[in-house]
Amino acid sequence: MHKAYSPEKKISTLLKTCKLIYDSMALGSPGKPYGADDFLPVLMYVLARSNLTEMLLSVEYMMELMDPALQLGEGSYYLTTTYGALEHIKNYDKITVTRQLSVEVQDSIHRWERRRTLNKARASRSSVQDFICVSYLEPEQQSRTLASRADTMAQALCAQCAEKFEVTQPQEHRLFVLVDGRCFQLADEALPHRIKGYLLRSEPKRDFHFVYRPLDGGGDSGNPPFLVVREPNFL
Repeated sequence: MHKAYSPEKKISTLLKTCKLIYDSMALGSPGKPYGADDFLPVLMYVLARSNLTEMLLSVEYMMELMDPALQLGEGSYYLTTTYGALEHIKNYDKITVTRQLSVEVQDSIHRWERRRTLNKARASRSSVQDFICVSYLEPEQQSRTLASRADTMAQALCAQCAEKFEVTQPQEHRLFVLVDGRCFQLADEALPHRIKGYLLRSEPKRDFHFVYRPLDGGGDSGNPPFLVVREPNFL
């Protein structure tokens, strides 16, 4: 777990470990159902025999960087349980060991949950809106999913594309959007995420693709230049 970089991978390892603990408990008493009250002492035993320093670092890392979308899932539940168990172990000589979390630990968990809720409110846009799929030269060819802020301008996104697609002459490339077969060039100050959101909400539903390609992609054969768009309601 400590070697994993991604919070999601760390949580995946934690869930696998918790499953192994339940499986081991079931081997001792086949057919007996085990609940959370039975699981917590065994988890504490496993944690006490692990590298506690690394575990504390990993748990704090996951709690601070976990995707808010996973906050109400199974991973969040077992992460909170692990945090509580670690706090029990840290304060073993200060508290009466029970199967209940101490008031201090519960308060710490509540503070974390409030902080996570505030962070989620600040990032009110869904995680899907923070990513944009861009193809190179043609729709759905060499596609890359780029992460960027919702207020990222097309010019900045072009710089990302140039790096991702290893373009040697980025000054000759621009970002385009193809909507139902029609091609539009995005102005440097256009907001691709805003345009994407508008197209996703449009009725009837439209087929659209963002494409990064040279400016003359449609002009060699004498075709007129593409319409340059800035606002999302260009259709």
